[in-house]
Amino acid sequence: MSGDPSKASLWADADVYIADDLTTANPADVATAYSSEWGLVGLLNGEDGFEEGRDEDKSDHYAWGGILIRTSRKNFKMTKKFTALEDNDVVRGLVYPGSTATEIVVPRHGPKKVSFEVRDGARTERLFTRRYAEVDSIATIKDSEDALKKFEVTLAIYPDANGVLFDRQSTDEVAP
Repeated sequence: MSGDPSKASLWADADVYIADDLTTANPADVATAYSSEWGLVGLLNGEDGFEEGRDEDKSDHYAWGGILIRTSRKNFKMTKKFTALEDNDVVRGLVYPGSTATEIVVPRHGPKKVSFEVRDGARTERLFTRRYAEVDSIATIKDSEDALKKFEVTLAIYPDANGVLFDRQSTDEVAP
């Protein structure tokens, strides 16, 4: 067999943390706990995992004779999707921002600092939005007698001026 099976990832557990204040400090390293400024989304649907979407405009440029000479790319967009299973304050802040315990209002989504953490035994990886994320979409929410209520949240990830999307902390020394 070629390759290194220890470098294949099958994560046993995960969490999403949300901070409304974009200046909230990241934990110092992967072994440091999150501060109280970070809110925990709670139970996540592990089968759905974290889906990463990438979109960009691509144009191929050809010379006479149909020879491809260059490809240009622009307008890159990254999204991260997860499914929350808890109906708690943090999830409601994503799904129904501006609402209260007695009123649900039209959502006006704003920037959030977000951290995605995955764990498997002693292995841990954390991604922190470098600039911020904003809710891109919320899938249909279904109340039912035979299925859990789910909140499928898709976040658009906004990079900084240098194109950096995430700060990464990991117990692995290998770059992604």
